[in-house]
Amino acid sequence: MAKKRLFPLLLALLACFACTEKVEVRIPSRQVYLELDLTYNDKALNTLYASKIYTPSNIDQANEHTGFGGVLVFHGDNDVFYAFDAACPHEAQANVTVVVEEGGIDAVCPKCGSRYELLYGLGNPVSGPSEFYLQRYPVSRSGNKIFVGYQ
Repeated sequence: MAKKRLFPLLLALLACFACTEKVEVRIPSRQVYLELDLTYNDKALNTLYASKIYTPSNIDQANEHTGFGGVLVFHGDNDVFYAFDAACPHEAQANVTVVVEEGGIDAVCPKCGSRYELLYGLGNPVSGPSEFYLQRYPVSRSGNKIFVGYQ
């Protein structure tokens, strides 16, 4: 009988001390949808560690949307593509966007100096003042087409 009384107490203690990580979203929600073609306009992304930032000024279809600060698409290991909002989450301004160094695996904010890892698709901060991850977007692939976001 004592075991039955201890079980709810133990369960409550476990819930209190469980490891939880709160991920704060600093980038405002905006519509995101891109259709990329690795055969034609977006063939530069075929190279390993290639990246490109898409903004309203360089998209080619009327139904495409580029989020808050643009969409950063990165070609990682194992032929996997990742997409992030290009706005620096530390600054949280649409006009302060990260840049990827030539052939690099990190994105860097030119204003605050925060550096974000892209290689494994996390967008986690690795140096600088930021404690926030880059905003991630879903990516799917069908043959030579890459689809970013949701419509």
